[in-house]
Amino acid sequence: MTLNLDTAAAVPADVAAAAAARDLGAHRESYPAKTVKVILFALGTLAVIFGGLAVVMTLVAAGAEPGEGKVGATPAIIMWVIAVPLLAGFVFALVRSPAVSKQARLFQVHVFERGFVWVRRSGTQVYRWDEVQTLFAATTRVNNNGIVTTTYDYRIACADGRQTRIREVHTDMKRFGPLLSAEVAQAQLPKAMSFFDKGNPVAFGDLTVTEGGVTTRRGKLVPWSELGGVEVNQGFLNLVDRNGKKASPRVAFGRMPNAHAFLMMVETILTKLRSA
Repeated sequence: MTLNLDTAAAVPADVAAAAAARDLGAHRESYPAKTVKVILFALGTLAVIFGGLAVVMTLVAAGAEPGEGKVGATPAIIMWVIAVPLLAGFVFALVRSPAVSKQARLFQVHVFERGFVWVRRSGTQVYRWDEVQTLFAATTRVNNNGIVTTTYDYRIACADGRQTRIREVHTDMKRFGPLLSAEVAQAQLPKAMSFFDKGNPVAFGDLTVTEGGVTTRRGKLVPWSELGGVEVNQGFLNLVDRNGKKASPRVAFGRMPNAHAFLMMVETILTKLRSA
């Protein structure tokens, strides 16, 4: 095992050692742990609202006439029952967030040449690009009155049976997500092409790459001679013909296994056929 001194200086020692043990190569970049501001803001706001109502109702109940005290205290009790868990949840989330917790700031994703190391509360996990068997990469954009938010849900299954899920609450998925997809696809493409060149079909969920073209789940074949490419728009994938018209039912991109490898494989085959 060879430890890269530059890598060791750039990342924690245990991360560098874990990467070296799996031969991940040189360190490229690291993505910090995320402070989930939306959750903290929501919990904090609700705690203030219900806590304020609880205080007001408690003062009202305290000033009630003797015969009204029991009834007047009921709304205050209800507000406190709601406010206390919200406040506790806010404090719990805050002290465990990277904004406050030094330990939480160590929960980063460290990217190397041949894979990545994910430091989590449950332990350090190491993944090589070439051992990822299946990757589902779902990206959803929601426009709420002009405010656009993006969620990321990446699910990884490795050949050795390990599975994990990475979302925007874990790290900077706006940057890491595309890199993860590209690196895994680059690692999968040679294997897929080798299998295909031996005359075997390669399945990607509802679509299958065959010697004659791409077939859909219902058996429709779009021949290579008619296929113009693949279009991805608003989270859905379509095959298009040479005139740019849709040639297949749309497929949810995030639910398609190894979708990025599919894009690269189709483009590789089309490029070979056009240059032949």
